[in-house]
Amino acid sequence: MKKDCIFAILKSYCISFESIFYNILNDGGKRVSGHLSFQLLFLFFILFVSSFYTSVQGITPGKLISHKQSSSDKLQAAYPLFNTPSADSTAESAKPQAEEQDNANSDTIDFKLCFDILAKNRKAYNRYNDSIFMIKEHDKWVNYFRRRATKNHQIFAANQEIMRGIKEFLTKHGDSIPEEIYLDFCHSIEQRYVRKKLYDPFLLVRMSRILEKGGAYLPDSVKYTNVFNLWRLYGYEQMWNLGGDVKYLRKAYQAGKAILSEDAKRYPHYDFALAGALEYMSNTIWLAFGLETIQGFEEHYRRLDDFLKREDLDEIVVPEQKRDLLELQQVKDEAFLCNIYYYTPTIIDSYVRDSLTQAVISRNLQKAELSNIAFIRTVFLQMKARQISSREAWLRCKNHYHEKWLKYRDSPMNDRIIRDYLRPLYIFLIINDEADVPVSQKKKTIWKMSQDMVTAFGKRKDFQGNTDFVRELFRLSTHRRLVKYLSYKQMIRFMSGLNVSTQVTTFAHSMHVAKIAKVLLNGVLKHKPELLQGVFGYKTTTEVLKHKRTLRSFIYEAGMIHDIGKNAIVSVVNNEYLPLTDDEFSIIRLHPRLGEFFLRAVPGLEIFHDTTVGHHKWYNGKGGYPADFDNTKSPIRFLIDIVTFSDCLQAATERVGRNYRISKTFEVVMSELRAGAGTKYNPNLVALIDAYPKLAKKLHHLVENGWIEIYYHIYSRYFQKSL
Repeated sequence: MKKDCIFAILKSYCISFESIFYNILNDGGKRVSGHLSFQLLFLFFILFVSSFYTSVQGITPGKLISHKQSSSDKLQAAYPLFNTPSADSTAESAKPQAEEQDNANSDTIDFKLCFDILAKNRKAYNRYNDSIFMIKEHDKWVNYFRRRATKNHQIFAANQEIMRGIKEFLTKHGDSIPEEIYLDFCHSIEQRYVRKKLYDPFLLVRMSRILEKGGAYLPDSVKYTNVFNLWRLYGYEQMWNLGGDVKYLRKAYQAGKAILSEDAKRYPHYDFALAGALEYMSNTIWLAFGLETIQGFEEHYRRLDDFLKREDLDEIVVPEQKRDLLELQQVKDEAFLCNIYYYTPTIIDSYVRDSLTQAVISRNLQKAELSNIAFIRTVFLQMKARQISSREAWLRCKNHYHEKWLKYRDSPMNDRIIRDYLRPLYIFLIINDEADVPVSQKKKTIWKMSQDMVTAFGKRKDFQGNTDFVRELFRLSTHRRLVKYLSYKQMIRFMSGLNVSTQVTTFAHSMHVAKIAKVLLNGVLKHKPELLQGVFGYKTTTEVLKHKRTLRSFIYEAGMIHDIGKNAIVSVVNNEYLPLTDDEFSIIRLHPRLGEFFLRAVPGLEIFHDTTVGHHKWYNGKGGYPADFDNTKSPIRFLIDIVTFSDCLQAATERVGRNYRISKTFEVVMSELRAGAGTKYNPNLVALIDAYPKLAKKLHHLVENGWIEIYYHIYSRYFQKSL
């Protein structure tokens, strides 16, 4: 196992440095003729690889994997990850043979170091993402992405090795993980990873499954069942944020109810898990989706009230969590009124609603100061109770919003600040829509708000554990009360801005795909225009050529828009510092269908439905996703094929935006496209490139060097003006 691990790590670093040398030779503007110089440089590196330990946050391969040493050899044994006792490590050679065999097979793993490394690498990964918006020089910004890609490749390789080692180690024990190992793992991941708020909700859910299965035989007195349910409650709720698949919300609800049950009291860490469950289960979201009843909702708050009266409260929760629980308790009624009744008006009768509304308004107006969300809610309730006019409500909220934004704009956007900024916007959208003010004023207000949202998301600090911002991004950017006040051009600019501010590499990918698709289409128009007959009802090549500008415009915009659904799953797209889990792959496969929400939000974008939904379908329609879309019956099937082909070509040759794999050369990718011609890819496109060397050369240059121009363009358009 040791040799395999060492080889895997060295191989990952060799590949990373191979890509560096390749970039030096091909991207610096001084291409070296032939392959000899590249080979010499790479061989030169290999000669020294045995003495060069590439570190990721100070962790070297030598530290990752080693033999367990005697206590006197402290330097060599510093921070071992995988420890395998050897025959020489014991001084008691006279022990029975059976005991020696047990020792030889008792491999151990330093879980604390594993999760320390994962946490440190997450911090480094976050810094590289957050720094995108801090560089103020053109050339430095573009070159930064090269360094970022190399660093992220290294982080990914190291983390992949750690997770492989953990998986192999736990799999070896099957359904019976020894108690000592079980407890060490649970304690390490909770203390070294979860509590640092650098955790990955997908990883937590995955680990809870493995540990629950492997520790099923253990006595209840040591099981981390409550902690696992808390991980699942949080993890599945965070997954639901990404695309809105209700199955994840149901799983989260079930995990929360398990903690609140009487059965949970027989497991350790009950109070710790109860605090987390009460914080999540006292949310109106469960009512909104019919998972909880009014009676159940009130019962959760009764238990929250009792919990907050406990004398040992400060021993159970940290100050930050105590503050959040107290705030949740204080805003219960106003949250219920604003988040439930006015969206689900049949949930309570009007008399109860009106009485509760008056009580909330009276209580809030007596407070010396209100939070941002409490102020907006109070104004909203006053408007609904006819205490103030809709115009007065609009003016108050507009002035309050402007005052708060000036404060938020100059602050680092951590999770709490981004939440405090975004949550009131839903109510402000309702007030703006219903206000008795000129439409021009409403449009101006919404346009200003949309641009502020782009700025806010761009300033957001990257915290992997929280995906709430993704849900807000998705819901707000497609909200009917926002969309109706923006023009087509404004919506395109708004969505492009959101794309850049949350996942700039995806935006660059889309622009690259658009350029490749346009070159391909031009090749078709020049050499094989008959392939476009039938598209948009064009019956002859003469008609096709007559509408060249229309076709070029369409294919470029289709390429730009094809991945717009990823705006709904931002944190999965950006989570490339670890191999993806099955849940993450499932969510990523939703993005073509999620794109429909954005297309419907903007009148005029519906024409890109088939290219957006179908760009991951195979040419023959028998593979790819989504399964319920038949690309072979689309009237613009050939244009879908161009976007699909361009998407695959760009993704496979991508150098700076994908941490999980090293880019391939144009020649290698073309050989793969030929192999898939007729099944995955349109055979006419492959044949066209092979038949016309000038077209192939143009595509080759575009995929090898086009990304530099693209990143310059993004900087000039979206960054330079804001710095």
